[in-house]
Amino acid sequence: MVRISILLGLVPLLVSASPVPGPDPAKDQLFFNCLYDGDVPTVLQSSANFGQLASAYNLRLQIKPKVVTIPTSTTHVSNTVKCAKKYGFQVSARGGGHSYSAQGLGGISDKVVIDLQNFHDVKYDSKTQLAEVGGGARLGNIARKLYDQAKRGIPHGTCPAVGMGHPSLGGFGISSRNWGLMVDQIVQVQVVTADGSLKIAKKNYNGDLFWALKGAGPSFGIITKFWFKTYAVPESIVNYSYRFQPGSVAQAVDAFMNIQTFARTAPKELGLGVSLWGSGVNFELSGAYYGKTQAQFNALFQPLLKKLPAPTSTTLDTRGWIDTLLRFAGSGTLSVPETGYNEHTTLYAKSLVTSNKAPIERKGMENFFNYAAQQGPGAANQGLPWFVIINLYGGGNSAITNPALLNESSYGHRDTLWNFQFYTTMSNGFSPAGNTAAINFLSGFDKVVRRSGDFSYVNYADPTYTRSQAQKLYYGKQLTRLSLVKKKWDKNQVFWYPQSIDPAR
Repeated sequence: MVRISILLGLVPLLVSASPVPGPDPAKDQLFFNCLYDGDVPTVLQSSANFGQLASAYNLRLQIKPKVVTIPTSTTHVSNTVKCAKKYGFQVSARGGGHSYSAQGLGGISDKVVIDLQNFHDVKYDSKTQLAEVGGGARLGNIARKLYDQAKRGIPHGTCPAVGMGHPSLGGFGISSRNWGLMVDQIVQVQVVTADGSLKIAKKNYNGDLFWALKGAGPSFGIITKFWFKTYAVPESIVNYSYRFQPGSVAQAVDAFMNIQTFARTAPKELGLGVSLWGSGVNFELSGAYYGKTQAQFNALFQPLLKKLPAPTSTTLDTRGWIDTLLRFAGSGTLSVPETGYNEHTTLYAKSLVTSNKAPIERKGMENFFNYAAQQGPGAANQGLPWFVIINLYGGGNSAITNPALLNESSYGHRDTLWNFQFYTTMSNGFSPAGNTAAINFLSGFDKVVRRSGDFSYVNYADPTYTRSQAQKLYYGKQLTRLSLVKKKWDKNQVFWYPQSIDPAR
């Protein structure tokens, strides 16, 4: 067998340069030979399947990795990291590929990508009640397999195709106020660290690394396996949706302020979100009430509904666990391909995280709904269909916002009341003008409601943030400790992307 040879080693980068020196074909060749010697399944830029493997989910970002490895064993992962470290290349794990900023491809060109799609097993242990989940599994498949194996579940996001970057950076779902974020369910991981060694990390063993991986995972290692706490799923879940067409901005603001007052004391079993979608101030109030009856829901919700405009449409029913997941997925199935996933869109997104201690003021929501009314329809009509989802994280006795959890994971926002996701797709595909319009539109939306003490959510990563901005907005007060852990475990930044954690100086 011949050694790997470079055919496209001089292809120019498509985005801004990395903080490492430019292309060096001789060094590249030594690195590729190292992968060959380690028996690592490797896809070069010259390979027929490179384009599919190296294509970002978000086509707004055109990134070309140096190489993609597709390991089938932890030894392959370790060997890739060892070779990258030896020759001075930086590494990113691609767990699902759904990163809004293409972090799994390195965030910029010329990085080494470890594609974990072969690590997709999901196994439930009835003795420990833990789920053992591969680092390349996807949420829909996890949910389906856990339910089929044992009628168990984990709180996680609604999109079935999202991968395991989701829990390593937070991981919100409609059931998270009841059970916590997906990151809060991690009790142990198997991880390849920056020296290429395979380690177990848990609270009392490599505990500092474990803490960092739970909230900032891509900066600290390649997680090949997770162990999650699971729950016996409820089969009585009230699903609700109310749509409103306020006659004015003032009526929309009144409605939201009443919703916010209600939300601040809402019981943890209630999942709740407010959504707008490209048509001015019209909005939907929807969610799920876990383990409750419709009578109990009505007793809770009717006082709020009396303070809101009459809904133009109402959906209210009781469903089981799987049917509730399907409803929020907007799909007929939770199962997605375990390997070879190849879905794409062209998007831009931003996020805003607000505090329980500082609820949004009326003036802020006046600005928000005025912007939606004045700018939203035009953006939608000009090829930027958009939505804003305002999910309730805090309030009442939410399982997300226990401040003691700051010591359990590096996820930084335990005082959250609302998490806003601003999102637009480019229906005409990528163009420089469309890209600028998308950034300007959503940046304006964010700006009118953001206060100086607000933060952002790393799973809705915004690549327009500078490195410093991103670190502060995503991790808050956890950043200092994260930097110290980075210095201990990866001072040479083997694991690097444009918004990753820097080691303490």
